[in-house]
Amino acid sequence: MKALFNSILFFIILLIGCTDNSSDLTSSEAQITKQSTSPNWVKLPGDKGKDFSVDSKYSTQKIISGKDGGVINLIIKIERPNHKFGDFEISTQVTIEEHSFPENEERLFTVTLNPNNAFLNISPSPNTLNKHIKVDWEIKGFDVSEINPNKFNFFYVGKRYEMIETSKEELKVDYGKHKIKVKSAIINSTTTGDTPDGTWYGFTR
Repeated sequence: MKALFNSILFFIILLIGCTDNSSDLTSSEAQITKQSTSPNWVKLPGDKGKDFSVDSKYSTQKIISGKDGGVINLIIKIERPNHKFGDFEISTQVTIEEHSFPENEERLFTVTLNPNNAFLNISPSPNTLNKHIKVDWEIKGFDVSEINPNKFNFFYVGKRYEMIETSKEELKVDYGKHKIKVKSAIINSTTTGDTPDGTWYGFTR
């Protein structure tokens, strides 16, 4: 009887301990991947003194109206005859939907590429908009052999490295053509107010 009582008591204590340490999986925080270190970004082939240089700034700006919305393109093309990966090309398209902000306003949007890693800064932050933005991005002509297809993804990143996986029509790494691509990447939670404050989008490997 004493052994049975001790077994029941141990089970109750174990049950209480597990209950106290459980996580609230219904909270908004549980939907965000917290990173204690910098994400493992896809590396670009930038280098000092090269055609695609880490010392250069690659950026574009456009004034967008709230009534009509608009598209911002950042295009980079560097011809490299006889290069083993071919010409280096970056083609980025950011779409701001109509009525994403008051229709009587105009806002200056900026898209800036980090020349070290495959991620973009888009300003102003999507958190200031009433609708999500859409990102189409292709990078071609660099070494993609170290990209793990099981870890390859496209994320939105907050100021404290909160990471949200985007929804997209297509996400592809093409080892034969030395390119990566994402099509129609969006953040569904932007309009709910749950998206962490940030402006970074990028490929991870």
